Parts: sequence; structure tokens; C-alpha cells
Amino acid sequence: MSMNETETPAVFDPPGEPLSVQMQEYWSTILRGKWLVLGSMVAGIAVAVTLCMVLPKSYRSSTLIMIENQKIPEDYVKGIGGASIEQRLTMIQQQVMSRTILSQILDEYDLYGRQVEREGHESAIDTLRKMIKVETVGTLGASGKSVEAVTLSFAHEDPTTAMNVTAKLASLFIEENVKVREQLVTGVSVFLEQELSEAKKALETQEEAISKYKTKYMGQLPEQMEANLRTLDRLQTELTATDDLLHRQSDRLSRVEKSIKEYEASGGTAADTDNPKSVNTVVDPLVVRLHELERRLTSLRAEWKETYPDIEDTKQEIEDVKAQLAEKYNAQTTDQDGEIPKTFDPYLKELFKQRNDLRTELSAIRDRRARLVEQIRDTERRVEQIPSREQDLMILLRDYDNRKKNYQALLDKRLNAHVAENLEKRQQGEQFRVLDPANLPQKPEKPNRLVIMMFGLIGGCGLGIGLAMGLDRLNPTFRRREEVEVMPGMRVLATIPQFFPLSRQISAISKSGHQGTADGSFRVPAVKIAGKVMPWASSGKRNEITSANLNLVAKWQPRSIAAEQYRMAATKLVLSTEGRDSTVIEITSALMGEGKTTTVVNLGYTIARDFGKKTLLIDCDFQRPALHHYAKVPTRTGLIEFLNGQASLDDCVSVIDECPCFILEAGGTDGECNELGLIQQLKGILPELRAQFQYLIINTPPVLSSATMGILASLADELVWVIRAGYSPKHLVQKAFTMLGLTSQHQVILNGLDAQSMPNHLYGYTIPYRRDRSIESVR
Repeated sequence: MSMNETETPAVFDPPGEPLSVQMQEYWSTILRGKWLVLGSMVAGIAVAVTLCMVLPKSYRSSTLIMIENQKIPEDYVKGIGGASIEQRLTMIQQQVMSRTILSQILDEYDLYGRQVEREGHESAIDTLRKMIKVETVGTLGASGKSVEAVTLSFAHEDPTTAMNVTAKLASLFIEENVKVREQLVTGVSVFLEQELSEAKKALETQEEAISKYKTKYMGQLPEQMEANLRTLDRLQTELTATDDLLHRQSDRLSRVEKSIKEYEASGGTAADTDNPKSVNTVVDPLVVRLHELERRLTSLRAEWKETYPDIEDTKQEIEDVKAQLAEKYNAQTTDQDGEIPKTFDPYLKELFKQRNDLRTELSAIRDRRARLVEQIRDTERRVEQIPSREQDLMILLRDYDNRKKNYQALLDKRLNAHVAENLEKRQQGEQFRVLDPANLPQKPEKPNRLVIMMFGLIGGCGLGIGLAMGLDRLNPTFRRREEVEVMPGMRVLATIPQFFPLSRQISAISKSGHQGTADGSFRVPAVKIAGKVMPWASSGKRNEITSANLNLVAKWQPRSIAAEQYRMAATKLVLSTEGRDSTVIEITSALMGEGKTTTVVNLGYTIARDFGKKTLLIDCDFQRPALHHYAKVPTRTGLIEFLNGQASLDDCVSVIDECPCFILEAGGTDGECNELGLIQQLKGILPELRAQFQYLIINTPPVLSSATMGILASLADELVWVIRAGYSPKHLVQKAFTMLGLTSQHQVILNGLDAQSMPNHLYGYTIPYRRDRSIESVR
């Protein structure tokens, strides 16, 4: 691995933090502001206690009204349900809580007198309405929640008044329920009477319409279908018999006519010889044509109806032939065949008579047949129209049946309504009954002390957390290594966690029996780690160590995480300056109190002890010098005396212990000094110091508090910034960087991290296996 790769760590620039990290950061913020949170919680509880004592008390009285079902079983008398019980309760509640009734209660019990005088009657009514609560009690079943009882309550500052008003409201509820039930059944009865009267009129109108229809279409009704069919069969039988009779008579007529013709033919010859008066009969062709047409008409009528075209044509032709015969013979006397009788033979006369009788009978038979055919057609027409009449009649009957059923249903309901009305009047129906009378409340309903205290606690806690979060956001600081590394030009050498110096342990031990020395130092008990006594105990004697000296964790707690981080920073600095004979390192910070002096001592001590480098720690913070606390034997002179030529370097330098780490104190504590002049003098003797020491670590004043940092920064080969986690505002650190005008990469030691912000992998490694650590007094 090359040196550059060793010197330059990777910059961690995450696009987003996991939720667990964010939650841990929030928790750390709350812990940092724990006193603010605790103070807010105490303030919230105090406010809650004050409210519990100041707020007016309110007593609530309640009564339970049970809903009793109908006393007579519904199998005998079916009650009039009307609206559901929930709807009825809502309606009753609206009536009871109306302005009129509440105004009467307000005046009767003299409620909210001051409010009436101050804000008016309406405001008091609204307050009264808000104090009344109506709740339903029931069981949850398959069909939903069934209401079995009603809880009515009222709250007031006087418990007796609350009880009286609750009882009054309960009585009003019961009275209103009785009124509602009576109005319901009465209204239902009146309504059913009206509906029944209208249904009766509609039913009578429908009956009249059916009667008129049956009268109008008599013979075409569905129930007359069978009679029409029987009539049709009878007429068909009569028509068949008439046709047979017509055929027989036609045959007889044919035989008579044939006899006449034969007789005339034979009689004519005899007449010429025997009877001189006999005259031959001459038959007119028109008469023959007329007979043929009549026979044809008869045969057509037997097969077809009168509307058949051939029948019409034959009739017309017969009329024409008759007209011609009438015109031809005029008034001449003829027989039915148009023949002029030429003889008066009795036999022939009898034949003519038979023929005429047969023709008359045939004419009557034909007329009868025509009537039968017409009757058959009329009957067939009625049968054909029966389906249509049946449809019309079915509509009329269906409407009639519906109206009849409606009338019957209304009639039954009217009878039931009369019974239900009597049931309600005799108080046998569904009723409201007070099961639990209004009680006299003993404990106030308001203020609810538990709720107020809980809200006070939660509100105070929330306020404290909000203030802690808000202050943290208003003054953002560096709290984790990643927050420093994401800034451009930042290189983190190490992250030093918060550590508690052994001075606390020594203080605790001193309180238990170990007394301090007269100069304020403590007689420190020896600490045995891994079976070895720590270096401050020698030859069984106690060393006298100041409490500030114990911040040197690299010496007193060498296996701690803080000491390991100081070694990591020292390693990076040594590796980065490996090619130099001497290196000047300045340790600075933006503000005071960020731990730069502790960093100077621990870093210099680590370089000297672990790397064997001769190191000089120079205290250039002339306003607040602190390095002299870490000297094993403090000197009487320091840097100021050395620069002024009042003392030699050896007289001004002290050591920490046996390692090559020396301290050059600030000195000159008796009067004012010219800091800028001293810095210029230091610049002049710096080469001399470089020749004697491999590392010169300068403790500088804060950048934002001193004007000397501009010159001091020019003396350093390496400039290390100390940033205290959760203390140094980001904008002030950036401002300090800008003031120095440095363009090179900034090396940072992040100091004072919370234990929660340290990576978990740093813990546990420094604890050796199978070794015990104990603190015991050196005897």
C-alpha cells in the first residue's frame, strides 16, 4: 500500500441514512436535551394540576329507560310498528330537546342564570342541550343491533339539580312516546279508512266495466266457447242434412223434368194423329241456359262460400238471362221453364205441378241452406274472436282480482288497526318504563383528572421533545463522523468519544477515606490492569497527581477507545510527515471549550511514547494557558520568558513522565503581553526548536476568539482542527475556515462523541482475554 493511499481515507457520502440511524439520531437529540424534556414534563404536569384545581366541577346524573315490548302476543294482536325504534327515539329526542321544552325546563329549575343575563336565553338553551346525552343500549345480533334500553343523562354543577332535570327529561321522554304511539295508530286508522273507501269505489267501477264488456260481447266470451262449438256441430249436421235433402229433391226434379220431356216427346206424336189440338212444345235456349246456370250455382254453393268469385259471376249471369227472357216474352204467360203451354193435358199438367212444387221446395231448401251457412259463418267468427276477447277479459279480471285483493288486505289492516288502537289506548302496547331512576351523583364527571394529567404529561413531553428537536435544528452542529466527511476538504483523523477521566473515580475514592494533599492534588490509588500496577504507583508510594492531569487518557487509560483513537490520529500524522526531519503541528478550534488542549497533550504524548519521537508541546494560548497542568514538575518560567531572553529553553521545559514528551508552558502570568510580537519572535526561534525536536505541537487559541491565529497558521506544517460533537455550530466552523483562508485539505479530530454515535465495532476489542481489571489502593 502506498503512502498516499494510507493518508487519504475514503469520504463517506451516503445518499440517504437508514431509518434506524435516523431514529438513533433522534434519540440522541432527546438525550442531549433531557433536562429540557424533563422540565417541560414537569411544567405540563404543573399546568394539569392547576387545571384540575381551577376548572369548575360538573356532576352527571343518569337514568335508564327500558323499552318494553307489547304485552299481548303478536300472534293474537299485531301491533303497528311504524318507524324503527332508532328513528322514533331520534324523533322523540328532537321533540324533547326543542326550544320550547328546554325553555320551560330552564325557567322551572332556574338553570344558567348568569349566562342568561350575560349572553341571553338562546345561549343558555344551547348549553342545556349540550349537557343532555341520550345513548341507546342493546345487543348485537344477526340482524344488527337491537335497542333494548335508553340511557338519559344530564350534567350540572349542582348534583341535586342534575338529578331533578334528568328525572324531568325521563318523564318527558315517556310522555312523548305515548303521544307518538297514539298519533301513529290514530293516523294509521284514518288513513286505512280513506284507502279502503277508495279501494271499494275502484272495485265497484271494475265490476261494472266487466259486466258491460260481457254484455257487449255476449256469445264471444271464453266461457261460451263450448256452447259455440256445440252450436257449430249442430249447424254442420243440419247443413249436411239440408244438402242431402237438396240433392234428393234435385234428383226428383230432374226425374220430373225428364218425364215431362219424354211425355211431351211422345205426346206430341200422338197428338198429331189422335188429338188434333195437341201442339208441339218448343223449348227456348235461354231457358236451358238458365237451368244450367242454376245447377252450377247450386254446386258452387255446396263447395264454397258466397264470397267466392265464381258464385258472384254465376249470379250475375243468371240475372242477365232472366232479363233477356223477360224482355223476349214480356207479358206472355209462361211456366217456370219459359215454355208456353200448348196443351191442357191433365197428366202433363200434374207433371208441371210437381215440377213447380219441387222447384219451390228446392228454393226453400236453398234458402234454408244459405241461412245455415250464414249461421255457421257467424258462429265460426265468434269462435275466432274468443281468444281476443279472452285477452281483454283477462286484463279486466286481473285488475279486478288485484283491486279485490287490495280491498281485502286493506279491510284486514283496518280491522287490525282498530284493535291496535284499542291496544295503545289501554297501555298494552310497546311502552317506555323507567328501570333505573335518576341518581344523585357523588363524584364529578369533569374535570377528568386522569385525562388532564395524562394530557399534561404527554403535552409536556411532546413540548420538550419539540423544543429539543427545534433547538437542535436551529443550531446545527457536527454529531457524527459522516456529517464532517460530507463537507468538502474535510479529512477526519479520529473520532474521540466522551470519556470520563479517572478524576471522578479518584474523587469517589477520596470521599470514601482517601484524602487529598494540601496543594489540591490527590493521593491516587494504584490501578491494576492485567496484573500490573499502573505507572503512577512506584515503590509502593502514592504519586501526587492533579485532577486535570488525569485527562491524559493516553497515559492513564491506554486501553480505552479514546486512547486508541488518539493513537490512530497520531499514526496518520506520523505517516503523512515521515519524510520530514521536524514537523510543526498546530492544534486549533473555532471556539473555546472544544477540547483542543486535551487533544494536544494526548496526541503529543502518543507520538512521543508509541513512536519514540522527541516531541515538544508549546502553549501559545496566552489568554487561557492550560498545558502546565499536565507537567510532572511545573516550571516557574515559560514561552514568554524564553522569547524575552529571561530564561533558557531548558529552564522553561518540563516533562510529563519518562517518555520524550516535553511541555513549554506559556509563562508570563504576572502581566499583559504583546501576543502578536511574541508570535513573531516564535517564528524567529522556530528553526532552533526544529533542530532539537522532531515534532512541535502548538496549542493555539480559538480562531474566532483571537487575532493571532492568522500568523500562527503560517508557522504550521500541519493544521489540525478540533471539533466538539454537538457543541460547535456548523456555520461557525465554516466561518473559522474562511477566516484562515486555507485552501489545503483540513484535518479534523471530532471530539466528544456520544457513545451512541460511535460505531459498534470499536467496542470490545481493547478488553483482553482472561484478564481481570481491578482498582485497588497501593499499600
